[in-house]
Amino acid sequence: MIGAYLAELLVFPFFLIFARLGAAVMVFPALSDMAVPVRFRLLMAVAISAVFFPLLQPGLPAMPGQTGAMLALVLGEIFVGILMALGARLFIAAFAVAGEIIAFMAGFQSATLFDPQSASNTVAPTLFLSITAAAMLLALNLHHDLIRAVAASYVAFPAGVWPEIEDVNMAVIEIVAQLFALGVQLAAPIILVGLLANALFGVLGRLIPQLQVFYVSIPVSITLSLLVLAAGLSAMMELWTDTVAGKMSVFQIEESLR
Repeated sequence: MIGAYLAELLVFPFFLIFARLGAAVMVFPALSDMAVPVRFRLLMAVAISAVFFPLLQPGLPAMPGQTGAMLALVLGEIFVGILMALGARLFIAAFAVAGEIIAFMAGFQSATLFDPQSASNTVAPTLFLSITAAAMLLALNLHHDLIRAVAASYVAFPAGVWPEIEDVNMAVIEIVAQLFALGVQLAAPIILVGLLANALFGVLGRLIPQLQVFYVSIPVSITLSLLVLAAGLSAMMELWTDTVAGKMSVFQIEESLR
């Protein structure tokens, strides 16, 4: 009798909170990297759930009597947690878009390295920018905004209430469109330099047919792209952090998912 009472009063509500917060931690960029041990992520999710438990427990639904209803409730919490962290992960992908564009314009397409975040090979600019973005995200405490947003999501999406699929689709489409636009903006200086360099070497190839344009253009394009990237890296990071900080604020996330 006492065990059933404790399960209904403490264990099940804590598990509901852990399902939402734990799912967010597992998907959140930097924390979800393959290099981060799963045990560490689980312990972090348990610790955060324990902190929020006294605040969120009174508003949680009672434990259902049927297994199917209980499973649906838990799956709904996991879905909301993943949804809240997905926006931040998609904005990290803006650097993947920018990195691919930079690699194409600078001639880095054949220079692939192992990416610990995705456990796959990727081009060097994408790896560099992704690691830099993850470091900036943690250094600026943007992961705190995500945790606050997940906790505040209990106001917009109380436990047991599934988000409207149409609203979720529209929010994801909007975020994906914004991340592609942001990726192009981040790579815009390198795009401009690459186009000018290609045009210049095209003219030189016409004027000097004996010139081996391909062998000359590659080192020049790489050097110019690296110089522009080094000069504009701080501006790129500032643009990205301002965009992500605005989108990850509690109120904007809530409004975008309503």
